[in-house]
Amino acid sequence: MLIFLDSANLDEIRKALQLFPIDGVTTNPTILSRTGEQDPAALLKEIRKTVDDGLLFAQVTSHDTDAIIDEAKKLVKLLGAQTVIKIPVTAATLEAMIKLNAKGIHICATAVYTVTQALMAAKAGAEYVAPYVSHIDGQAIDGPELAIRMQETITNYDLDTHVLGASFRTVSQVEKLMAGGVDSATVTFDMLEKLASSAGTAAEVDSFDRNWKHLYGDKSIGDFI
Repeated sequence: MLIFLDSANLDEIRKALQLFPIDGVTTNPTILSRTGEQDPAALLKEIRKTVDDGLLFAQVTSHDTDAIIDEAKKLVKLLGAQTVIKIPVTAATLEAMIKLNAKGIHICATAVYTVTQALMAAKAGAEYVAPYVSHIDGQAIDGPELAIRMQETITNYDLDTHVLGASFRTVSQVEKLMAGGVDSATVTFDMLEKLASSAGTAAEVDSFDRNWKHLYGDKSIGDFI
C-alpha cells in the first residue's frame, strides 16, 4: 500500500519523512490555507524541495476546462514531473482530465463520493481517485465499504488507477481499506503515529524492560557485547 502524508506543514513533513516509510505528500486548498502562508506557490516549492523526488499532490482551484489545464501546466512547471494534479470530479472537469492525461500529466480525481464518479475519472485518465472516507461516513454511507467498491470496480474493468483513501478518523477505517484491497491512503501526521503504534506493543515493551532490569539493571544488551 502506498502511504502519503496529508499536510502542508513543513515541520510535519520533515519529521514524517525522517520517521515513517511514506511515499510522498498530498495537499489541497484547505490544507494550504490552514498554514496561514500568504504565498501558496512558494510553500509548494518548499514542500517540493523537502519531498525531493517523492510524489507531491497539488490541487487546482479553477473550475472550467481551460483554466484547469492552465493551472495544471503551471503547477507541473513549478513543481516538476513528480507532481500529481488534483482535480475535483464534476461533469465539467472530466474534459480537463482527458486533455491533461493526453499530455502525460499525472492526475488525481479528488472529492470522489460515488463509484460512478470513480469509474468516469479512471476512464478519463486519472491515475488516482480519492474518496473522502469520513466525509462519506458523515452522509450515513459506509465510507470504507464504498472505497473498496471503487477499487473492485476499477480492478474489474482493468483500469490502471489507484483508489487513494483520504480523510480518516480512525485506524480501523484504514485497516478496512487495506483488507479490502485499496492500495493507497493519505493520512495526517497524527494518524501516521497511530498506524505505527499499539497499546499492546507498549505494554509488551514495558514487560520486557521490567524483566530485563530485574536481572541486569541499567545495562543494555550492547554492554555485554
